[in-house]
Amino acid sequence: QRCPCSKKIGIARLVGYRWIISARGYANVVKSENEEVEGVLFEISESDESRLDDFEGVAAGAYRKGELQVLLGANKAVALVYIDPVTAEGVPKLEYVHRINSGLSNAGLSAAYVAHQVRKFIPVKLSQKTGTN
Repeated sequence: QRCPCSKKIGIARLVGYRWIISARGYANVVKSENEEVEGVLFEISESDESRLDDFEGVAAGAYRKGELQVLLGANKAVALVYIDPVTAEGVPKLEYVHRINSGLSNAGLSAAYVAHQVRKFIPVKLSQKTGTN
């Protein structure tokens, strides 16, 4: 929705990182030698990237941009990744739980990855452990 010119490429793996919810209540990736992150890789336009920069608060320092190598099947690619400088783990904002679950519904990530990585932070349904806005 934020990137109207985007084209879905496929599921990519970011090796040597793990997915978390940071203490700010939003998604992040942090270095972790023996783990990996699954995600959907998109091709985006310059205007899409500019919109993402604004939405992710790059100018304000909320996220910084990095180009990281990912695996797309047996092939290597370089992906633009927005990385939160806050690496301490936290709980998701209430509105974020729905957004992540909505995205998961058609992302095509492996069930094992979602169960073992994402569900540590994002419940299927809202609970008392979920953060506040």
